[in-house]
Amino acid sequence: MAQLTPELVVDVLALCEAGASEIAAALGRALDSSLQLNVHRAGSLDLSSMPDGFDGPGLVVLLKVGAEGALFLLPESCGFLPSWYGQPDPTGQSKLTTLAQELGMLVIPESLPVEDFRAGRVSNLREAIVRAGLAEGAPSISLAVSGAKTAQGIALLCWPASQPDQALVEPKPSVPKVSSRAAPASFAATASPKPPLRTSGRAVSLKDLPLYGKSLLRVKIPVAVTLARKKHPLGKILDLAPGSIIHFDKSCEELLELEAAGYPIALGEAVKVGEKFGLRILRIRLPEERIQPVKRRSRSS
Repeated sequence: MAQLTPELVVDVLALCEAGASEIAAALGRALDSSLQLNVHRAGSLDLSSMPDGFDGPGLVVLLKVGAEGALFLLPESCGFLPSWYGQPDPTGQSKLTTLAQELGMLVIPESLPVEDFRAGRVSNLREAIVRAGLAEGAPSISLAVSGAKTAQGIALLCWPASQPDQALVEPKPSVPKVSSRAAPASFAATASPKPPLRTSGRAVSLKDLPLYGKSLLRVKIPVAVTLARKKHPLGKILDLAPGSIIHFDKSCEELLELEAAGYPIALGEAVKVGEKFGLRILRIRLPEERIQPVKRRSRSS
């Protein structure tokens, strides 16, 4: 099985150099900014001499290949990260997920399928690197990111992370131990009760599903993009040969339809991601409403 190894540095560096403009475009779409990107250098990870901003908060993009992963890190101090990226709404989360997916296609060799991709804010980039299990001396590629104005910063792409899932797991603050003895009456009177697990005003997310419900989210279903549809006489279909052209009534400017398990779920436009075809989602279809007329029963005489 192909794995993320330090020997891939030449291949990854070549992908970054060839796709620098597309990486910048993907970052710009996700972060609502116009960006440019240049490959600065390839070297080894040195935790004692990190670029400016890596001792503070920033964006981590996690790309998992098997049990290992690669991290793309961009410090908050560069000034490109929007205010919403720390607590994104569904639209913002979709932008970050799309960014992670695009980066996986642009910086990871095609022979290594990216099985999981995520992005999120961490309070300290250096600590995220350590949590992910990136060893001192691991391959690291520096990417110079600049904006339309004077803002600029350095992003890092490094691998292999032996515990990639831990990169986005923030450590919980330590809670002081409470003596097992009974608390004073004054403390007991002012102590606030535990908040309820759920409140009626809070939006329910996928994280609130029970375990058996979450297991259904791992079921794989076929996803297809439909260019156009048309009914043809069987005789004409039998006459098809290499070089035949089928004309469709659909305009080339119309949106393409995305289907999941045969059901239309979204509309989007075709995009090029590296040397591959992609679909940028522009509109989500609402579930189809089916209204059945209710027949009124006649009274028996």
